[in-house]
Amino acid sequence: MEFIFAGFGGQGIMAMGMLLAHAAIKEGFNSSFIPSYGPEMRGGTANCSVVIEKGFIASPIVTEPDVLVAMNSPSLLKFKDTVKKGGHLFINSSLIASIPTIKSDIHIHKIPANELALKIGESRASNMVMLGAVLAVTNLISLETALLNLNYIFKNKPEVLAVNEKALKIGFQSLKENKVKTAVI
Repeated sequence: MEFIFAGFGGQGIMAMGMLLAHAAIKEGFNSSFIPSYGPEMRGGTANCSVVIEKGFIASPIVTEPDVLVAMNSPSLLKFKDTVKKGGHLFINSSLIASIPTIKSDIHIHKIPANELALKIGESRASNMVMLGAVLAVTNLISLETALLNLNYIFKNKPEVLAVNEKALKIGFQSLKENKVKTAVI
Protein backbone atom coordinates (compact mmCIF):
# COMPACT_ATOMS: atom_id res chain seq x y z
CA MET A 1 0.00 0.00 0.00
CA GLU A 2 1.34 3.43 -0.93
CA PHE A 3 0.74 6.69 0.94
CA ILE A 4 1.45 10.39 0.43
CA PHE A 5 1.09 12.75 3.39
CA ALA A 6 1.20 16.44 2.43
CA GLY A 7 0.79 19.83 4.09
CA PHE A 8 2.67 22.83 5.44
CA GLY A 9 5.88 22.51 7.42
CA GLY A 10 4.96 22.46 11.10
CA GLN A 11 1.81 20.35 10.63
CA GLY A 12 3.57 17.13 11.59
CA ILE A 13 3.60 15.64 8.10
CA MET A 14 6.89 13.81 8.65
CA ALA A 15 5.73 12.50 12.03
CA MET A 16 2.67 10.90 10.40
CA GLY A 17 4.80 9.15 7.79
CA MET A 18 7.52 8.04 10.20
CA LEU A 19 5.00 6.64 12.68
CA LEU A 20 3.14 4.71 10.00
CA ALA A 21 6.36 3.30 8.51
CA HIS A 22 7.75 2.32 11.92
CA ALA A 23 4.50 0.73 13.11
CA ALA A 24 4.33 -1.24 9.84
CA ILE A 25 7.74 -2.76 10.55
CA LYS A 26 6.57 -3.73 14.05
CA GLU A 27 3.62 -5.56 12.45
CA GLY A 28 5.92 -7.57 10.16
CA PHE A 29 5.77 -5.49 6.99
CA ASN A 30 8.61 -3.95 5.03
CA SER A 31 8.27 -0.18 4.74
CA SER A 32 9.98 2.82 3.25
CA PHE A 33 9.71 6.49 4.20
CA ILE A 34 10.87 9.34 1.96
CA PRO A 35 10.55 12.94 3.19
CA SER A 36 10.37 15.95 0.89
CA TYR A 37 10.23 19.52 2.15
CA GLY A 38 11.32 23.02 1.35
CA PRO A 39 14.01 24.91 3.26
CA GLU A 40 11.47 26.47 5.64
CA MET A 41 10.89 24.81 8.99
CA ARG A 42 7.34 26.13 9.32
CA GLY A 43 5.04 27.39 6.63
CA GLY A 44 6.83 25.85 3.65
CA THR A 45 5.43 22.83 1.87
CA ALA A 46 6.20 19.36 3.13
CA ASN A 47 5.24 15.89 2.01
CA CYS A 48 6.42 12.36 2.49
CA SER A 49 5.86 9.02 0.83
CA VAL A 50 5.41 5.74 2.64
CA VAL A 51 5.30 2.31 1.02
CA ILE A 52 4.20 -0.73 3.03
CA GLU A 53 4.53 -4.25 1.62
CA LYS A 54 4.57 -7.80 2.94
CA GLY A 55 7.33 -8.64 0.49
CA PHE A 56 10.11 -6.80 -1.28
CA ILE A 57 9.59 -3.07 -1.97
CA ALA A 58 10.48 -2.63 -5.63
CA SER A 59 10.51 1.17 -5.46
CA PRO A 60 10.06 3.63 -2.59
CA ILE A 61 8.86 6.31 -5.04
CA VAL A 62 5.10 6.93 -4.86
CA THR A 63 3.43 8.42 -7.94
CA GLU A 64 -0.07 6.94 -7.55
CA PRO A 65 -0.88 6.55 -3.86
CA ASP A 66 -3.57 4.29 -2.49
CA VAL A 67 -3.98 6.94 0.22
CA LEU A 68 -3.44 10.68 0.01
CA VAL A 69 -3.65 12.84 3.13
CA ALA A 70 -3.98 16.54 2.28
CA MET A 71 -3.66 18.77 5.33
CA ASN A 72 -4.00 22.06 3.37
CA SER A 73 -5.31 23.42 0.05
CA PRO A 74 -1.97 23.70 -1.81
CA SER A 75 -1.25 20.04 -1.05
CA LEU A 76 -4.69 18.98 -2.21
CA LEU A 77 -4.24 20.87 -5.47
CA LYS A 78 -0.79 19.39 -6.03
CA PHE A 79 -1.63 15.73 -5.40
CA LYS A 80 -5.42 15.34 -5.92
CA ASP A 81 -5.14 13.74 -9.35
CA THR A 82 -2.56 11.15 -8.31
CA VAL A 83 -4.80 8.90 -6.14
CA LYS A 84 -5.34 5.42 -7.60
CA LYS A 85 -8.78 4.34 -8.71
CA GLY A 86 -10.53 2.98 -5.61
CA GLY A 87 -8.05 4.82 -3.40
CA HIS A 88 -8.67 7.12 -0.45
CA LEU A 89 -8.33 10.89 -0.19
CA PHE A 90 -8.30 12.30 3.35
CA ILE A 91 -8.97 16.03 3.45
CA ASN A 92 -8.40 18.22 6.51
CA SER A 93 -11.75 20.00 6.26
CA SER A 94 -10.67 22.37 9.03
CA LEU A 95 -8.32 24.11 6.59
CA ILE A 96 -9.73 23.13 3.20
CA ALA A 97 -13.06 24.87 2.71
CA SER A 98 -13.62 24.37 -1.01
CA ILE A 99 -12.76 21.16 -2.75
CA PRO A 100 -11.74 21.39 -6.40
CA THR A 101 -12.92 18.94 -9.02
CA ILE A 102 -11.54 15.54 -8.15
CA LYS A 103 -11.43 12.48 -10.39
CA SER A 104 -14.10 9.88 -9.84
CA ASP A 105 -13.86 6.42 -8.34
CA ILE A 106 -12.03 7.41 -5.16
CA HIS A 107 -13.21 7.55 -1.57
CA ILE A 108 -13.17 11.00 0.00
CA HIS A 109 -12.98 11.43 3.77
CA LYS A 110 -13.45 14.95 5.12
CA ILE A 111 -11.88 15.03 8.56
CA PRO A 112 -12.10 18.21 10.68
CA ALA A 113 -8.69 17.39 12.11
CA ASN A 114 -8.01 20.75 13.75
CA GLU A 115 -11.42 20.85 15.47
CA LEU A 116 -11.05 17.29 16.71
CA ALA A 117 -7.56 18.09 18.02
CA LEU A 118 -8.95 21.12 19.87
CA LYS A 119 -11.36 18.79 21.69
CA ILE A 120 -8.32 17.35 23.47
CA GLY A 121 -6.83 20.81 23.96
CA GLU A 122 -3.99 20.70 21.44
CA SER A 123 -4.45 21.98 17.88
CA ARG A 124 -0.95 20.81 16.95
CA ALA A 125 -2.12 17.20 17.26
CA SER A 126 -4.28 17.44 14.11
CA ASN A 127 -1.74 15.26 12.30
CA MET A 128 -2.30 12.36 14.68
CA VAL A 129 -6.07 12.85 14.45
CA MET A 130 -5.75 12.44 10.70
CA LEU A 131 -3.46 9.41 11.02
CA GLY A 132 -5.98 7.80 13.37
CA ALA A 133 -8.66 8.25 10.69
CA VAL A 134 -6.34 6.70 8.08
CA LEU A 135 -5.75 3.69 10.35
CA ALA A 136 -9.51 3.26 10.81
CA VAL A 137 -10.16 3.15 7.07
CA THR A 138 -7.18 1.17 5.80
CA ASN A 139 -7.10 -1.50 8.53
CA LEU A 140 -3.48 -2.10 7.55
CA ILE A 141 -1.84 -1.20 10.86
CA SER A 142 -3.64 -1.57 14.16
CA LEU A 143 -4.36 1.41 16.37
CA GLU A 144 -2.67 -0.45 19.23
CA THR A 145 0.61 -0.81 17.31
CA ALA A 146 0.55 2.87 16.34
CA LEU A 147 -0.04 3.85 19.99
CA LEU A 148 2.81 1.63 21.16
CA ASN A 149 5.16 3.20 18.62
CA LEU A 150 4.44 6.85 19.41
CA ASN A 151 7.50 6.80 21.65
CA TYR A 152 9.63 6.27 18.53
CA ILE A 153 8.53 9.72 17.26
CA PHE A 154 8.18 11.59 20.55
CA LYS A 155 11.09 10.22 22.56
CA ASN A 156 11.31 11.25 26.20
CA LYS A 157 8.35 13.63 26.01
CA PRO A 158 5.62 12.07 28.17
CA GLU A 159 3.32 15.12 27.96
CA VAL A 160 3.50 15.04 24.15
CA LEU A 161 2.95 11.28 24.10
CA ALA A 162 -0.27 11.56 26.11
CA VAL A 163 -1.75 14.23 23.82
CA ASN A 164 -0.84 12.31 20.68
CA GLU A 165 -2.30 9.09 22.06
CA LYS A 166 -5.61 10.90 22.59
CA ALA A 167 -5.39 12.42 19.10
CA LEU A 168 -4.84 9.04 17.41
CA LYS A 169 -7.78 7.58 19.32
CA ILE A 170 -10.16 10.45 18.53
CA GLY A 171 -9.28 10.32 14.82
CA PHE A 172 -9.75 6.56 14.75
CA GLN A 173 -13.08 6.74 16.56
CA SER A 174 -14.35 9.58 14.36
CA LEU A 175 -14.46 7.22 11.40
CA LYS A 176 -15.32 4.02 13.22
CA GLU A 177 -18.37 5.76 14.68
CA ASN A 178 -19.24 7.55 11.40
CA LYS A 179 -18.95 11.01 12.96
CA VAL A 180 -17.32 12.50 9.87
CA LYS A 181 -18.35 12.76 6.23
CA THR A 182 -17.14 10.20 3.74
CA ALA A 183 -18.20 9.75 0.14
CA VAL A 184 -17.32 7.85 -2.99
CA ILE A 185 -17.24 9.95 -6.13
